[in-house]
Amino acid sequence: MSRIEVRWASDDDRQTWLRLRHSLWPDCPEEIHRIEVEQALALGGGAPLAHHAQSGVIGFAEISLRHEHVEGTSSAPVAYLEGWFVEEAFRRQGVGQVLVEAAARWATERGLSELASDAELANVSSQNAHEALGFLKTGRSVHYVRKL
Repeated sequence: MSRIEVRWASDDDRQTWLRLRHSLWPDCPEEIHRIEVEQALALGGGAPLAHHAQSGVIGFAEISLRHEHVEGTSSAPVAYLEGWFVEEAFRRQGVGQVLVEAAARWATERGLSELASDAELANVSSQNAHEALGFLKTGRSVHYVRKL
């Protein structure tokens, strides 16, 4: 693998960040992607971007700071890995690990002691990737909403 540089997304990277978000969450409406990027920037979160010398930006991780209780954690606030994505041609080459380590550094620089995340129940490859990078499974749940 060619050398991967990690840099934090800036205002100039919004379109790239949105493109990568759409690749990770294709069923999410574009307007929701835009709102969530704005929220991440406004609330102190962000996204490390993996930059490949020949191919440009090939992946991202999205980090937030959650002040509410996060299942399985023992502190608050908690750094939360909202998601991470690597272009298919670059998977299984350590790019995801580089992005997650950037997220962990971001958290420790802010004095945080835990990095939490989640994966869909059916997404076994994501669960395996989390565990390979040192995440411990703390529970499984199904979420509900009741319209009022």
